[in-house]
Amino acid sequence: MNEMERRVLNDLVIKVKQHEDTIAQLLEILAATNRKIAEISTEQKKKEYFYSQI
Repeated sequence: MNEMERRVLNDLVIKVKQHEDTIAQLLEILAATNRKIAEISTEQKKKEYFYSQI
């Protein structure tokens, strides 16, 4: 493997790592969003139940 091939390979490794980091961040955002939706949904169901009892 010559120097040019090593540089290209190193650049690809860096790009893959950046993509992995971005995907991990997106998954964290998605998980947080899903938790918030579940929380809001639970609160809404409680309110609906409460108002249906009045």
